[in-house]
Amino acid sequence: MNEKTKVLIITYYWPPSGGAGVQRWVKFAKYLPEFNIEPFVLTVENGTYPLVDNSLNKEVSSALPVFRSKSIEPYSLFAGLTGKTDKEVSTPSTAFSSDGSLLKKIGIWVRANFFIPDARIGWIPFALKKAESIISENGIKQVITTGPPNSTHLIGLKLKTKYPDLNWIMDMRDPWSQIFYNQQLPRTDRASKKDISLEKKCLTKADEVIVVSDSMNKVQQNVFSRHYHTITNGFDHDDFELTNDKNKLDTLSIKYVGSMTEAAIPHSFFKALSSLDDDMRIKISVSFFGSFNEKVKEIINRYELQDLISYHGYIPHKAAKKEMQTADLLLLVIPDTEDNELIITGKIFDYIGAQKPILCIGPENGDASNLIIENNLGENFSYHEREAITRFLIDQLSGNEYPYKIWTKDFKLHPFSRFNLTKKLSDLINSKESTF
Repeated sequence: MNEKTKVLIITYYWPPSGGAGVQRWVKFAKYLPEFNIEPFVLTVENGTYPLVDNSLNKEVSSALPVFRSKSIEPYSLFAGLTGKTDKEVSTPSTAFSSDGSLLKKIGIWVRANFFIPDARIGWIPFALKKAESIISENGIKQVITTGPPNSTHLIGLKLKTKYPDLNWIMDMRDPWSQIFYNQQLPRTDRASKKDISLEKKCLTKADEVIVVSDSMNKVQQNVFSRHYHTITNGFDHDDFELTNDKNKLDTLSIKYVGSMTEAAIPHSFFKALSSLDDDMRIKISVSFFGSFNEKVKEIINRYELQDLISYHGYIPHKAAKKEMQTADLLLLVIPDTEDNELIITGKIFDYIGAQKPILCIGPENGDASNLIIENNLGENFSYHEREAITRFLIDQLSGNEYPYKIWTKDFKLHPFSRFNLTKKLSDLINSKESTF
C-alpha cells in the first residue's frame, strides 16, 4: 500500500467541547484513515466552550495524534462585564441578547470591536508555534484549518506565509463576515472593515476553500471571487439504528435538539400550539434539548404553554440521537435574519439520520427547505404561517400522513453519511498530494 498522506487539522473546538461543529471534524478524522490519509490534530489546551460533551472523547481513536497548545482566553473578563458566565458569553444564543444593563452592553461592544475576528485571537501565537513543530517533526505538507472561530484561519494564513509550498485547505463551517449573528453586534465601520480585510487575506492565500452549502458558496463569491468546494455536514451511520418503526404513542411527540438564538425563536409554532383546542393540546408533548435564548421561556409563558413544553438542557450527542429517533416530529428553525437562505444547520443532518419527519420553519427556497422538499423529509413553513402550522398539527393528531422518504439501503452509503462526505474530502486532499 502507498504511504499514507499526512494532514494536520487545526481546530479550536474538539472534545470535550460539544456541538455540531466539533462532530464535523471528529467524524472526518474517524474516517480519513480508511482513505489512506493519516490525520494529526492540533487543538486548544484551555478552551472556553459553550457546550461540553465528555462522551465525544470516546469518538476519538487512541491512535489519532492530538496535540494541544494553551490560549489566552478573554471570556472571563467579558463575562465579568456582561454579568454572564464564561459558558454564556461564548454561546451565541445567550451572548448577544438585545436585553441587558448598560454594563452588559459595554461588554458586548468590547467583544465586537476589540476581538477581531473573534475572542479566540489569544490562541494564535501558541497554536502557530505548536503547528510549526508538528509540521517539522512529522513531515506534514498539508494543513486544514476549520472555523469558526475564524482566528483559526489566521493561523493557517501565517503558516502559508512562512511555508509557501504548504497546501492549506480552509474549511468554513459558517460564513465569516456574513455570519448571521454579526448583525446583532454593535460593530463600528472600522471593526467591520478590518474583519472583512482579514477574511479576504485568508481567501486569497488558501489553496482550497470548503463551504458547507451551495448558497453559502454564492454568498462567499460576493465576498471574494474564487473556487469553493461544497462539502456539507452529515450524520454518522454508526450513531443510528436503521429502523422503519413508527412510534406508537398516545401523544404527538415533537422534539427540538440544539441551541436557539433570539432570531430562531419559533413564534408561529408557539402561536399555533396556543390556538389548539384543549382536547388537542393534551395530546401534544414538546421537548427542548439544548441551550436557549433567555426570551424563549418568556414567550412560552406568555402563550401559557408551560404544560406542553419541557426543557432538558444540553445532552450528550449519543443521547440526543436517541431522543431524535423517539420523536414523531423534529422541529427545525432557521434564524430569521438577513441572508438566512444559506443557513443549513448541522442539526438537520442528524434529523435525517434519525429518520423522523421534520417540521421546518424558515425562509422559502432556502437551502434547508429545499433539502427537505427535494428529499421528502417533512414540511416547511414560513415565519408567519401560524394557521398553516396549526392545520398541519391537527392533521398529525388526526393520524393523517404525508409522503416521507425512508432510507432502506446501507446507511453508510447515504449521500449525507459522514463516510461518504469524508470520501469527498479525501479526494480533495489526495489530489494535492500528487503535486508534491
